Amino acid sequence: MNTLSKNVAILALTVAAISSGGAFAMIQDDQAPQITNDAASIFGHIEIVARDADGNIKAYRQTDNLVVTNGLEAAAERLFGADHTTSRATIEVFDTVGVGTGTGGAAAGDEVLGTQRAGKLEDGTIATSGTNGAIIEVTFPASGASSLQNASGTVAITESGLFDSTLNATSASNMFARQTFTAINVGESDTLTVTWTITFASA
Repeated sequence: MNTLSKNVAILALTVAAISSGGAFAMIQDDQAPQITNDAASIFGHIEIVARDADGNIKAYRQTDNLVVTNGLEAAAERLFGADHTTSRATIEVFDTVGVGTGTGGAAAGDEVLGTQRAGKLEDGTIATSGTNGAIIEVTFPASGASSLQNASGTVAITESGLFDSTLNATSASNMFARQTFTAINVGESDTLTVTWTITFASA
């Protein structure tokens, strides 16, 4: 092979190599990794029922709740051990329901009830809800510990929150969720049952 032929062959191989490299680079760009958003969410629902001494329903409220920022941070820390800023450093199971007379609407930054009236631990064992949820239910009695009555014999309950301790009035617990509702007047012989259902869901 003469010199001219050799040079032509080398040039052809070089062009082919460059073209192949460019094509490979284009293929690699097309295969860039993508981030998938599974839209996982935490949903909460609350039911409040007032009953008289005979067990008859006097009032009923039900609504979705607001999972507050403190609740999300506390959940993340309890799950993964990450260092998040929460109302108190120790994070327990969210098994306590608080009720109060505050009327200010629920906000993401809430950490306590507007005006706490009473707090009560789950009456039994926390139940499961579906495959990804939990049900926390408490009944505030007509008298004795955790009762709602005051000197007038009637109290208007307008808010509720889910906590990891009954000491939420002093900011000594972590709030998970809160909601306000139209007043329920609880009399001297009435009981009030509050049921929170928390569900973890994906798209």
